[in-house]
Amino acid sequence: MREPILASDPLSLDVPPALGGGDEEESVDDILAELNAIQLDGVEGNPLGDPDKVVALMHEANALISAGQPDAALAMYGEALKFAEKEGDADVFFNMGIAYKAKGEIDKAVAEYRRALELVPDYAEAHNNLGNLLKDQKKYDEAIHHFEASIKVFPDNPSTHNNLGTVHAMKGNVNKAAVYFAKAVSLKPTYVDARQNLGAAYMQQGRLDAAEKELGEAVKMAMGGMAYEEQRLAAAQAALAKANTPEEQNVVRDEISAAQQAGKTAAQKYQRGMGLLQSVRVRRGVPPAP
Repeated sequence: MREPILASDPLSLDVPPALGGGDEEESVDDILAELNAIQLDGVEGNPLGDPDKVVALMHEANALISAGQPDAALAMYGEALKFAEKEGDADVFFNMGIAYKAKGEIDKAVAEYRRALELVPDYAEAHNNLGNLLKDQKKYDEAIHHFEASIKVFPDNPSTHNNLGTVHAMKGNVNKAAVYFAKAVSLKPTYVDARQNLGAAYMQQGRLDAAEKELGEAVKMAMGGMAYEEQRLAAAQAALAKANTPEEQNVVRDEISAAQQAGKTAAQKYQRGMGLLQSVRVRRGVPPAP
């Protein structure tokens, strides 16, 4: 959450000292009537908002998304907007986009990311997420615009470079795609997806040696990921047997579920990498491994 703009306290009214010459004193009722007639900022319409309340409600809503409850999260974000400034809150809109994406309501997610960008045009994460949705809708040129805008603000995010490379690959520009995939790998050498994409791009360019190198590294990393998640799962299963309270058991069960899902993802990356690597080796005339 960005730092809120500090406004002067509207209740701290600078009252000049009374000048001599008046012989009539105002009554308490007169003073209260005058104060009630003053329109104080932050009272009607809540234009100043309550940023602390917004942040607290957002944290609760984010936890609901993590728990797989996007509808409840959206209700909480709506509550947060009641305490936001008059024009809304970019972070709330951004997170609403995530919630709608989780529900599969892509058009609504797009609309929320756009609302966030109207308030904060250099919101790098909103540009990146919006670019991904537009890419999936095959609105490639607009997706490229948002990925480039994100990179301009946050040039060292490997994910955005990989996403931009993917769009160029979808448009058939493999040379540009390879440049962005290589940049993603240089920023994060352990980025398995980017290495696989770079290997695939090299293969399309006919650079088979380079493709085999990148894909071989990606396969090794995916194997390491599978081994790590297997160990993580085994440790969590052992911890479940020792958990004494329902709360502890629920925490461990969440860890087991997370390890299982991560293990499946690592296995999928391994299978994709091996498929690409075998394709390269076939093109090079190398017999497949037994």
